[in-house]
Amino acid sequence: MKKLTIFSLIVALMTSLFVNMNVASADAFSGHVHENGLRYLIKKNALSPDADPSKKVTRGEFASYLSKVLNLTGGEDIRFTDVPDTYAFAVDIQRAAAVGIITGYDDGSFKPVNAITREHMAVMIDRTLDYLKYPKGTSSEKFKDNDAIGPDKRQAVAIAAKLGIIKGDNGYFKPKNNATIGQSATFIQRLMLLTGDKDADFSTYYVKEISNGALVGNASYSSFEAAEKAITKNTQVIVLNDKIIKMASGYVVTNKYVALYSEKVKDQIGVAGNTEMEYLSSDEKQVKVRLAGQVGYLKHADVILIPFSLSKGRAYYENINGEIRHTIYNHETKGSVPYTYGKAPAFMKPGEKYYSWNGINFSNASGSSKGEAYNYYQFLPARAKTQYTAEEIDQYIMQILTDREKSGATAYKEATTKSKLIGLGKILKEVEAKHQVNAMLILALGQHESNFGMSKHAQDYNNIFGLYVYDTDPLNESFDSIEANVNELMNAFWQKNYIPPTGRYAHGAVFGSKAFGFNVKYASDPFWGAKAAGHYYRADKAMGFKDAKTPYTIGLTTTTPLNVRTIPTTSGNKPLFTYPRSGMPIIITSSQTPGWYEILSDQLHDSPVYVSKDYVNVIPTVK
Repeated sequence: MKKLTIFSLIVALMTSLFVNMNVASADAFSGHVHENGLRYLIKKNALSPDADPSKKVTRGEFASYLSKVLNLTGGEDIRFTDVPDTYAFAVDIQRAAAVGIITGYDDGSFKPVNAITREHMAVMIDRTLDYLKYPKGTSSEKFKDNDAIGPDKRQAVAIAAKLGIIKGDNGYFKPKNNATIGQSATFIQRLMLLTGDKDADFSTYYVKEISNGALVGNASYSSFEAAEKAITKNTQVIVLNDKIIKMASGYVVTNKYVALYSEKVKDQIGVAGNTEMEYLSSDEKQVKVRLAGQVGYLKHADVILIPFSLSKGRAYYENINGEIRHTIYNHETKGSVPYTYGKAPAFMKPGEKYYSWNGINFSNASGSSKGEAYNYYQFLPARAKTQYTAEEIDQYIMQILTDREKSGATAYKEATTKSKLIGLGKILKEVEAKHQVNAMLILALGQHESNFGMSKHAQDYNNIFGLYVYDTDPLNESFDSIEANVNELMNAFWQKNYIPPTGRYAHGAVFGSKAFGFNVKYASDPFWGAKAAGHYYRADKAMGFKDAKTPYTIGLTTTTPLNVRTIPTTSGNKPLFTYPRSGMPIIITSSQTPGWYEILSDQLHDSPVYVSKDYVNVIPTVK
């Protein structure tokens, strides 16, 4: 009995030892920076549990990882000169080659034992996206060492970076560097998670509560759905990787330039970084937002979710000495920049802050509606005509340049002799007469885009309107003269794509905002329209408010389609043109005809045209 007891004890000790050894072996990657990626490859039988994560990964190994996680088959007829059948990863390499993920070198070799470079890894990842038919698009992402990336590999690197599969190091990609097994495992896990492989999801979702301006609690869940079901209060949020991905209410801030597909206009809308938008809802993959009435979806990687109770600062409006001032908060630097762009509406009281998602409807901090107002210069249709002469415009230009030159700012040194705006009045009035476009609107755009004619594009390329200077590809388009630049604005942009109702980017012939107007497509800055309008306001103010004292009546169409006619009747009268969408701003020149408004035509036409009064709302403008 005693001997049996001792024997049993020895067996128990040995069993315990082996169990502990197995546990230690299974947790060898615990806490490793690439733990999830390594465990994913092990789960897919692509990596041995005793692999060294710090070892450089070879081309053959990386091809094998992709082949196994994709569960590829076939390819037996593919051959490389340096991949014998006896090579451990020969079959995997053949299968990856059969679907185009790898191609080898011109001499017929693959060099399977060579350590793979980061740029070659990006190429294999890019081809995998193609094999999986993932809608990768294109990318303009660049690194500080972009020139070191092979020209034929730059787009693959840019795509991998855009999709968050491969990340740089302090802005550098280091394309010729070799990757480790651990790094390659993480890249592949990110790739497969992106393309929908549930096995690649090692996420831990936390439900936290907002309390006294902080997030508290640590209840964790293995899936978004489980975390969502656990929420019982509006003060609770779901957190993933220290980032809020679902909340009851708040706002969304873009962390870079994004393209938002608007469900309203069925088109992509460029949105600048640091743009605040309404939060509507979210799931584990995307966020539903509303920007000035444009509803669409953005990826979590592109935005930050901020509950109102955790907000450290927001953009706001206020009445300063009777003028409306908009202060934009920078969520990255925590600083703010204000600008003034018109008269403050009557409901705005000095000393109070107002908030708006579209620059039209304003509320207080609690969300209570305070009023509706349209800045006159921001929502004045382009077919309007200014009261100012060419001589008055030139005098104003010289006065504003003199003031800036006297400020001592380097940007305005010798502005009174070098600015590309000098002598612009005659050109603008000729364009106004020929194209039926307000000369002051053109001047306001030129002032805004060229820093009063002193920007590099203005000085070096005679480009005062930022034409062809895109967020993703700023072309240095050169013009022979400022007059040629103005004509290009008219012929290739405003008269072709922006003002006519059937134009490619027609959302209303006003500076506008992201709600409607040029701003919907012309600029990614959601406040570009207001800022440009501010130049018109200040010019009108400096010259005695001639335009504000003889204002136009502005209306918004309320139905679609809306026919515009040359005479006020529907009988035997073919429409001159049709507004294809509602919310289009128009200038009302007369309301004397029963049932009809006489308006200025957005399509070039020498005589007045007519629309039914039933489908137009006159808007309250502030001037």
